[in-house]
Amino acid sequence: MKISIDQLVNRVKVNMEELSDLRNAVVVLEVGVDVAQYIREKLPDAILSVWASTSAELLPQTDCASSLQPERRPDGSGRVVLPDNVWRMTEFCMEGWRQPVTTFIDRTSPAYELQFNPYTRGGIATPVCVLLDDTGQKCLDYYSLPPRTESHRVKTARYVPYPEAVDETYEIADSLIPVVCYTCAALVYEILGCPDQAAAMLRSIVR
Repeated sequence: MKISIDQLVNRVKVNMEELSDLRNAVVVLEVGVDVAQYIREKLPDAILSVWASTSAELLPQTDCASSLQPERRPDGSGRVVLPDNVWRMTEFCMEGWRQPVTTFIDRTSPAYELQFNPYTRGGIATPVCVLLDDTGQKCLDYYSLPPRTESHRVKTARYVPYPEAVDETYEIADSLIPVVCYTCAALVYEILGCPDQAAAMLRSIVR
């Protein structure tokens, strides 16, 4: 669902007031900054923290298949440059593959070196995708299609973007909103130097 930043800020403040001696009190730091500003600053971190442990089915996803331009290699492998706002790839499939890739590897994976051998690399039955970040540019190397395949076309490609408010509004699954708000409250309490309250907020999370 779509929820405004103001609504999220208010929910986080309500969560924090649960532990306050004075209800509806606004926490102000010695420097005179209202806690609402810190809530706003920590919302993206809280969302990413929640998303990192959440199934992709509950996360907002973007289809980018039509915007990707495969760079074909003679051996049947290839590369696509990904959008800058990719946080997590969730699905990638080339035309000609029997199934999409939903689990991606990087250079640290033992399977990475296998992709340089034509007998051990991924193919149309069990394709492999490697996520790379070369000189700040996010790329995906795919393995592979038969070398005789002249035209490489992306069939499906979906990803979870970095959380970004559009018109002061986030897209967050209804079931995740309380989790995000309690997580954000914990992060703000850490800034305020209140570790016990931060731990209490995290204990309040029910999935």
